[in-house]
Amino acid sequence: MVRRSSPLDSPEELDDFSDSGSDYEATLKASKRRKRPVPGPLLPKRPRRNAARRVTSSPSNNPIPTPPPDPSLQQQPSSQETPRQVSLRPGRSVDEGKQGISAKDIYDAICSGKSAMVTVVDEWLDSYKQSREAGLLVLINFIVQSCGCKGVVTQEMFGSMENAEIISSLTKEFDEDSVNYPLCTPVPQLKHFKASLCEFARVLVRSCQNSLIYDEYLFPSLLSLLTGLSDSQVRAFRHTSTLLAMKLMTGFVDIVVVVSVQLQTTQRRYDVENSKREHDRASDRLEELQATVSECIENKEELSSMMNSIFRGVFVHRYRDRLPEIRAVCIEELGIWLKTDPEDFLNDGCLKYLGWNLHDKQGPVRLQCVRTLQGLYQEKEFIGRLELFTSRFKERILSMVLDKDPDVAVEVVNLCLLMQQKTEEGLAEDECGHIYPLVYASHRALASAAGVFLYNKYAHIEHCQCCLSLFRVDNQEDNKSNNAAFLQVVISFYIQSEFHEHGAYLVDSLWGVAGSELRDWETMTAFLLQDAGLMYEEEGPLIELMMCAIKQAAQATPPVGRTQGKKVILSMKDKKIQEQDRRRITAHFIPLLPQLLAKYSADAGKVSLLLKAPLYFELEMYSSAQWLEKHLDLLLSQICGIVEKHTELTVLEACAHLVTTLCSESYTFSSRAHVAFSQLLDGLTECFSSYLSDLLQVRECVDDNLSLSLFLSLHHFPLLFQLELMRLNKEVRSFCQVCQTCLSVNQTEIRDQAFEVLCDLLLLYSESSVRSKPALQALVHLPSDSLRSELAAFLLDYIFIDAEDTELEGILTLNEKNARLKRNQLAGYCKLIIYGVLDLTAATDVFKHYSKYFKDFGDIIKETVSKSKLIDPILSAETVCLCLQQLFSEMLTDNRSREDLPEIRDLAKRLAMSFGINLHRVRKPLLALHMNGICFAFRDSPEGEEQHLNVDFLEILSEFSFKLLQQDRTQLGLLCYYSIKLYELLSSHTLNCQIKVQRFPWCLSSSPAILSSPPRADFLKSRCPSAALSWPSVRLYQHSLVARSTSKPREQEEGGDVVSSYRSPVAKRKRTAATGDTLTTQNTVLIDCAL
Repeated sequence: MVRRSSPLDSPEELDDFSDSGSDYEATLKASKRRKRPVPGPLLPKRPRRNAARRVTSSPSNNPIPTPPPDPSLQQQPSSQETPRQVSLRPGRSVDEGKQGISAKDIYDAICSGKSAMVTVVDEWLDSYKQSREAGLLVLINFIVQSCGCKGVVTQEMFGSMENAEIISSLTKEFDEDSVNYPLCTPVPQLKHFKASLCEFARVLVRSCQNSLIYDEYLFPSLLSLLTGLSDSQVRAFRHTSTLLAMKLMTGFVDIVVVVSVQLQTTQRRYDVENSKREHDRASDRLEELQATVSECIENKEELSSMMNSIFRGVFVHRYRDRLPEIRAVCIEELGIWLKTDPEDFLNDGCLKYLGWNLHDKQGPVRLQCVRTLQGLYQEKEFIGRLELFTSRFKERILSMVLDKDPDVAVEVVNLCLLMQQKTEEGLAEDECGHIYPLVYASHRALASAAGVFLYNKYAHIEHCQCCLSLFRVDNQEDNKSNNAAFLQVVISFYIQSEFHEHGAYLVDSLWGVAGSELRDWETMTAFLLQDAGLMYEEEGPLIELMMCAIKQAAQATPPVGRTQGKKVILSMKDKKIQEQDRRRITAHFIPLLPQLLAKYSADAGKVSLLLKAPLYFELEMYSSAQWLEKHLDLLLSQICGIVEKHTELTVLEACAHLVTTLCSESYTFSSRAHVAFSQLLDGLTECFSSYLSDLLQVRECVDDNLSLSLFLSLHHFPLLFQLELMRLNKEVRSFCQVCQTCLSVNQTEIRDQAFEVLCDLLLLYSESSVRSKPALQALVHLPSDSLRSELAAFLLDYIFIDAEDTELEGILTLNEKNARLKRNQLAGYCKLIIYGVLDLTAATDVFKHYSKYFKDFGDIIKETVSKSKLIDPILSAETVCLCLQQLFSEMLTDNRSREDLPEIRDLAKRLAMSFGINLHRVRKPLLALHMNGICFAFRDSPEGEEQHLNVDFLEILSEFSFKLLQQDRTQLGLLCYYSIKLYELLSSHTLNCQIKVQRFPWCLSSSPAILSSPPRADFLKSRCPSAALSWPSVRLYQHSLVARSTSKPREQEEGGDVVSSYRSPVAKRKRTAATGDTLTTQNTVLIDCAL
């Protein structure tokens, strides 16, 4: 097929792939209605060729070709060919209240979803036939209400305003505060709204297909309004009008197909009648057929005109709308048009929209495009029309098998299968290579789709069809031959794919389409037992696939990694199939398994796989018949022989697992298995004793003392064990000291390795590791204080490092490998905290970097915070407070400014979110955190230091207030007030230290009991100034205790600057100031009541 200037590659169209008419478009584009007087009584149907030309710009731009007029009809001009102009202004004398059905009635019927749409449409048609202007106004108001707009189009508006003006007026009345509208409102009352609305549009077009659709008033007026609404910047208008326009277009396409068939049939009958001899013609019949042909042509022209107006006015703009739901609606309806009317739509000019939207950023739109293409490729007669599209977009389709949306990828694989089956060229081998690896994908639906593709590509097409083309008498032999060919293909594919550890994934992918072939145990065992069946390198993969198939059939569950996160519940049918498969497997492999074990007993890999087969048997079947007991004896004999022959760990583990199962007391033959394995153990013991005797005899000739030492060691094993533990503990301590020394060396590799080894050793020899084994208590090794300090220093020096620090030290920026290394080191340190090797307070060095290094280590630190709350909720909260206090103190030590305060508040905000939503559960930890924070904020400064340095810590503490219960907020408000008063009192020079401690011991406690012993009111009121209550930090914290959520009055009303320190308070917003004043008054009242 020669590719010239194809519309699929049109640069103008590609460059114009913008978002005209999107949410950000400021202009309204609406078709203007002509203001013409309403014509008199309706005229009979006559040709309207000019009306069709009036709606569209030029025939060359129409995607829907208008049929040329019949030459025989041009010889009979009609006096009524003058086109009537469409009048969209209703008469003003019509009273809408006289209608039989209102817009609200139609809307309620659509919302309920229970009304018969035919009845609703018929009632509206009756009102429309009584007064078409009033009926059209009802329909327009119904559309406006369906958009979620509260506005109403009145007769005066409709008669005097253009569409753009009406839409602009409705936009102003739209509820801008709500983002929901009927098409997207997630309420049960409107769950059927979209389906009912689409059904209404379909029934409306079908009810009008023989009459009102050609009246040049109803649908042109309706389409003019919908076109204007579809260009609105209001999403509700755009979405609802586009959906209605697309559904109307679908109805028009159905009618066009019917009219086209009727036109062809009538034209053919007319040609037959006209070809007769003149005296045999029926003139009346000929005129009747000619009139019918003329009417069909007119009807098709009228429909084509309206279809072009929708296509050019709505679809071309909305298929690239900013809202993905609108784009998906356009693509969905386009697929219906392509299949319903391929003569007019299935061309490159319409297919290009599907190709372009394959690149859409939203998964639902891409999914709709792929499903539309599936419907096209399923039809064999469409393949020729899709050749150019296939060559242009095949590369994009193949790349979409790795789509980030698994549902899209599944449908793309199904589309590729259709392209492989239906097109002549199919897919080349390198193109199929994009799909083959997906059989190992973790997404089960995608893997199953790839399995279907693989089955049809290789087994079904290349082998099965060739075999079926030959004549065979025995159908059973035919099936065996097909299954053997399929197994050879699967084995070859499995070997070439080089994923030898994922045989279970391959079997699961093929299970749905090739379950009967994979259950052909007879063919598999025949391959393995025959010497000329397979090559040596094919036997191992076949055994692995066979065992995976046995497990899949016996358990009826997908392999690990392909589960959906919840337990698979089998239906009764699936359970019955599972039981049948287990019985078939058991009956087939009981006599053959000993033979397979005997053949492959020397191969450790193969025999370890075969030993797993009995685990999926119905083992009670061994006791069901006497002749089966001999196969049990053969199996036990083979197991004993394998144990004596092999020393590989995998083989011995498989034997041990099988022996444990066979010796289970739930089976009647367990005594037989016990006897066999007891004999095996006796033989092994005797062999060991013989070897030991020989060893002792040899050592006696060399050194009698050594043999005596060996003899004593055998009889004093417990003592030797304790001595060995002591020696091991000493070596562990010595090795830890060496590693601790290596933490300070300059070699990066040695330093990193030493840190990781220390974390592993401390965890391995911790108290939690030996808790269940008291005999190993001597191995417990706890880190020294110096080691704890060096481990913490390692975090700060080599894990939590800033970019500028790395540049100064000449360290390369972290690549992926180094980032993984540092994540492992941090995880090792956090494990020491979680498992109790380090105190929980050591987590402060980790928590304080939660916000700054959230991108690199956020998940690890978050998990550590979560685990610490499970260990000790109160201590964890106090640790969080401690890390914030350390950061605050470091900020004051460095520069004594508030530059880092926003960063510390951000960290506090993140840590506050870790307390969860169950406020009653975190009540005590949060109270402890606030008590510690308040005590820290009002702590005395050392002599010679500036007073009240820590008061600003209350701003940080306020980030945790929104998690408090209401009663705790009140108590903490009182505590804060008392602390302020006492703080100012203790800062004065009128009292000595003895009076301070004696009269106010409650200020030194962090227990909630302090609220039960308040100070004397007269003493506080006479001694304490109230200046502290006006400090910004204090007011902010008090406001956070009153508000329901965290309040952040950190900006000024105009400038937005950060609130300065208490020494230079700034004006607050009115709302904040009012809240603060209310708090002060409230606290005063509470104190008076308490005192």
